Amino acid sequence: MIQAYVFRKGKELVDVAVEDLSEVRAEPGTLVWVDVVDATPAELARMGEEFSIHPLALEDIAQAKERPKVEEYPDHVLLVAYAVEGGKDGGRCRLHELDMVAGKNFLVTFHGGRPINAETVTGRIRAHPEMAKQGAGFLLYVALDEVVDSFFPALDAIADQVEDLEEAVFEGRSEVQGQLFGLRKDLVAVRRVAGPMRDTMITLLRRDLGLFNREAQRYLQDVYDHLVRIVESVEDYQDLAAGALEANLVVVSNKVNVVARNLAAYAAIFAVVTMVSGIYGMNFRHMPELGWRFGYAWALALMLGGAGGLYVYFKRKGWL
Repeated sequence: MIQAYVFRKGKELVDVAVEDLSEVRAEPGTLVWVDVVDATPAELARMGEEFSIHPLALEDIAQAKERPKVEEYPDHVLLVAYAVEGGKDGGRCRLHELDMVAGKNFLVTFHGGRPINAETVTGRIRAHPEMAKQGAGFLLYVALDEVVDSFFPALDAIADQVEDLEEAVFEGRSEVQGQLFGLRKDLVAVRRVAGPMRDTMITLLRRDLGLFNREAQRYLQDVYDHLVRIVESVEDYQDLAAGALEANLVVVSNKVNVVARNLAAYAAIFAVVTMVSGIYGMNFRHMPELGWRFGYAWALALMLGGAGGLYVYFKRKGWL
């Protein structure tokens, strides 16, 4: 599905056909944004023709799960970014790819319908008509800002999970380890895209592309600052998750040690009982206690006394 939005001197034009975009964007003071959702090969070819998109850029757009990057072409750039969704109520994070082709006065976005909301983006452009005059740099900033902002709710949810799991570790819950491994997988997935996105913004800001003016670059610098915060937060949460996992292993090891200590104490107690019963069960001919009237009571008393004495000793030592 292709949706076109055209702005001229801060005002939105309606009923602009897609096939007329190449002519419309050639007019002075015109800014064009085309949002393509679940692009078909025919729609990709159509956008490539209307905006003279390089074939290599179209090839990257057609490929799913591209690494975040920026590619420079004669009159436009290709920027691959990701949005993050999920993380709430212990759910897994999901990544959504957004491919953006930006020129001097146009932006074409390709995605699967999840990373950005068209109404939100156009609403921000309508609210700042003076910034629309800055060209595609402001459009690119708005789209990137929407994508990058999607990281923060996910990271907040991850922070809540880390806190809950830390409490669960010291409460000794048995299901914590699986949840910690799932959390670490989410953090690795987020870091895998956030880090390259940060590097991409550095490249975009440092290259003299001639597509964005100084004011637009200031806005793009704000996106870079947000990505730096995101990467630092992910690293912090990874350290906390690793610490919680190590603490969980220590707690589990302590539990095993306590169980082993208890079993060893009870084994020692029953060893005394077994020893006494084994001695008086040998049935040798010359054993004085065998003919003694109180021999049975004596054996029982030895068993109970030995076992009781060991029980008190282990109880005082904290083994039971």
